[in-house]
Amino acid sequence: MNETTKSDTSRTATASRSTSPAKPAAKTFEVEIAGVPLRLKSSHDEQTVKELVRLVDSKIREALPLTKTGSIQNASILASLNLAEEYLMLKRKALSELDGLEAKAVKVITEMESTRSQAAPKTASN
Repeated sequence: MNETTKSDTSRTATASRSTSPAKPAAKTFEVEIAGVPLRLKSSHDEQTVKELVRLVDSKIREALPLTKTGSIQNASILASLNLAEEYLMLKRKALSELDGLEAKAVKVITEMESTRSQAAPKTASN
């Protein structure tokens, strides 16, 4: 989801050269975040866009009273930092969980290979 900018255009051009499946066509959505009307383009469905807008709007509104001046810009920066922190913590947790699962999988595979090699009939060479 984005407002159309030059960097978005170059990113789109790069993405279209990849071998991944084509994204659905972007739709335009008229939204309001913290009282600021915006026109967004997104390939997401309307429900997802609404959920994203609600999340960002609520984070900015939570941060607004924490700013000294009541500035939307400062509140947006604080909200962005809050969202970035949540993202980073979730990412670290997910990676830690994946590392744990990988270690368990390696252990199971090692045990299975060990059991298999012990169970294999030994060939006597006389």
